[in-house]
Amino acid sequence: MYRIIDEALIDHRFEREKEDETSSFYIRESGESIRFVILHRLDSLATPSELNYKINRSAPESFQNNPAFKKNCDLICIHQIDKLSDFKILEEKIFEIEEDPHHFKKYILYFSDAENSLIRGSSFKEIKEIISDKNQFNNYKDDPLAPTKYSVAAKVFIKLPFIELPFKHSELISLRLQAEESVSEKNLSETYELIKKANKNNIEDLVQELIKHELENKTD
Repeated sequence: MYRIIDEALIDHRFEREKEDETSSFYIRESGESIRFVILHRLDSLATPSELNYKINRSAPESFQNNPAFKKNCDLICIHQIDKLSDFKILEEKIFEIEEDPHHFKKYILYFSDAENSLIRGSSFKEIKEIISDKNQFNNYKDDPLAPTKYSVAAKVFIKLPFIELPFKHSELISLRLQAEESVSEKNLSETYELIKKANKNNIEDLVQELIKHELENKTD
């Protein structure tokens, strides 16, 4: 997971400034805009103050001396758990870290042992392809606690708002055709035609036409 997020940040034009055994520090400059990201392996859930202290001590001097660092830095913590259902046990501690307002905007990106096995050797490019797969999305929606590659991809794009979703151009179907297909499936084509023919500015005429149509088709 750590490597996948590293690839995602590089893909989004961040440059790695420094790395050590547990953390990597990134910066992205665009004109006058500067954004910082820290990627951190979180082996155990520390308190927010402990985490802030550790990260601040590790940050490179170029970050600490930049006034924008304190205002615009995201801290992504990668945390592995035994199984996805364990999140309920850790939920309070995770929220405590993510909701802490000091020093960094924090994200806890957790994943299970099974998910880690599934994505081993995968790249961020593959994760982007997976998130666009509608069939895998439907399976994930039916069972979100099942460990799958899609469950990992979903967490990456949901948790990290600055990671852009892939966008695919497709041919758009007009709303008129979609509406006609929908009413046809529900055997409401005649009613739909009445509504289209009725005077748009006269609701009474429309209601009368619908009542008339309903009475004509009513059986004893």
